[in-house]
Amino acid sequence: MTTETYQHWIDALLEDVIEYWGDDIKTINCSCGLSVSGLQHVGRLRGEITTPNTLMHLLRDRGFETRHTIVRYTSDEWKGKPTQLAQFSDSKEARKYIGYRLIDVPDPKGELPSWVDRYWQDFGNYLDAFSRDYEIVSTHEIYKWPEMQDIVRYTVQHRDLVRKVVNQYRTRNPYPPNWIPVHVVCNRCHRISTTTVLSVDLDAYTADYQCDSCNKEGTTSLVNGKLSWRVEWAALWRVLNVGFEPFGKDHATPGGSRDSAKEISETVFQFKPPYPFPNEWVGLIEGGVDKGDMGSSDFHGFTPKEWESVAPGESLRYLYLKNKPMKRITLGLEYVPTYIGQYDRAERVYFKLEESKATAEELGDIRRSYELSQLQPLPSTPPIQIPFLHAVVLVQVVPKENMFEAVIAKLKYQNLIPSSITKQQYKQISHCLERARNWVNRYAPPSYRIRILNNPPSSLNKQITPQLRTLYQQLLDRLSPENWTENAIREAMKQVTKPLRRDKPVQQEFFRILYQSFFGQNEGPRISAFFAFIDPQIVIERLQYLSTPP
Repeated sequence: MTTETYQHWIDALLEDVIEYWGDDIKTINCSCGLSVSGLQHVGRLRGEITTPNTLMHLLRDRGFETRHTIVRYTSDEWKGKPTQLAQFSDSKEARKYIGYRLIDVPDPKGELPSWVDRYWQDFGNYLDAFSRDYEIVSTHEIYKWPEMQDIVRYTVQHRDLVRKVVNQYRTRNPYPPNWIPVHVVCNRCHRISTTTVLSVDLDAYTADYQCDSCNKEGTTSLVNGKLSWRVEWAALWRVLNVGFEPFGKDHATPGGSRDSAKEISETVFQFKPPYPFPNEWVGLIEGGVDKGDMGSSDFHGFTPKEWESVAPGESLRYLYLKNKPMKRITLGLEYVPTYIGQYDRAERVYFKLEESKATAEELGDIRRSYELSQLQPLPSTPPIQIPFLHAVVLVQVVPKENMFEAVIAKLKYQNLIPSSITKQQYKQISHCLERARNWVNRYAPPSYRIRILNNPPSSLNKQITPQLRTLYQQLLDRLSPENWTENAIREAMKQVTKPLRRDKPVQQEFFRILYQSFFGQNEGPRISAFFAFIDPQIVIERLQYLSTPP
């Protein structure tokens, strides 16, 4: 296989979607659905955002009319799980909102119009960092649309057929003959989960209902209601003219919710459902431990706002596009340097700045995933790269006053960036440094946090063997303040430690004591980068201490 014949999974998906709809179709809209039941975590950027948004742009490149619609399920009931109740200062008082529509539940902090606004802000306000050209709609607003009201009327008129189809998937608890597939909000207690629709006036567009919570009977507009959820899914496909929609693997089980929505669309509404595409969930990893799948109402995971504060959105897009949709991924903010490192390597491979022993298929996968991950047109020349771990060191060792200017001066001296940079390149470097500083302050494990000791630990001197003292003296002899670059320091370090490759215990002890002398711990930042970015005199004095017998 060559890179020219390699086909990325989303390119294969594109061909399958086009074939599914046939040659006569000119519009293939992409959609996704998100219930704002709580934390809007980065896992939702995988199947719901990255896949349909990327596919939409590929469809446009092929001449199709298309859009990416993000549907917020705001009319769903608020279930009042312990994790949801815990968001309020008085969880017992918050129980009164159980059964409300999500959009009707107040903001737990009392600052924003609703629960939805509270938990959407750290997701929706940051989508531009992860996708482009999308539309956001909410179900409580869609039910006001004339075309959605027509579908509600049609559903009620054909409720016997709807019941027959839905009951095929509810064999244990089938709906009775008088069932009407609509839920409405009680005028008195405001719950949508406890009402039963008794009759419907389609001309007035109202429903008579009974509420089991407050024992009230009343009449309300159907605008304040919603279709039964299996029917609603198919109805939204219809009103939004959806041609492609991914969904979580939980909906993909045979005879499950997706199958029922498919049959409703074909049998009741008589249209072809969207191309189906299941995807795996994203897990949370902390301290090397898989904590399980991220969850919205469980408040388990972290937000796009948090990711964007420490890493570019394209780096997450790359991870999602590089891995096939049904492969499970785990993410943790403490591992951001690894994710950025993978993305930076892909960039170097794409621009042929790095040779790789990877197969042609692997190289094709890396290059295409990088290409697809971009939100802006690819530049003709490679962007400037600042290794993230270098940035992590720099923002900790350079004085805070005029830090960015001082860091850029050090980067130029180290030949990590050109001597002359554009405003756009300066902005890019500044973003990298700001993210590195945020990561250190918020998420970095202790081994990455730099606090240089004024003096080595008093007990350290007794631990240094004559052999190690000789090695530290050799390193000291090879370092020159006149050529204080990382390359020169790394070469000097290599010359001293290369003979130790066959004596791993001594090599490990060499670095352990070196780290102990500077940080009082057994590990830390890459030592050559750390040396390069601090005052040479500090390094020289510390090596003199390590090489001199007590």
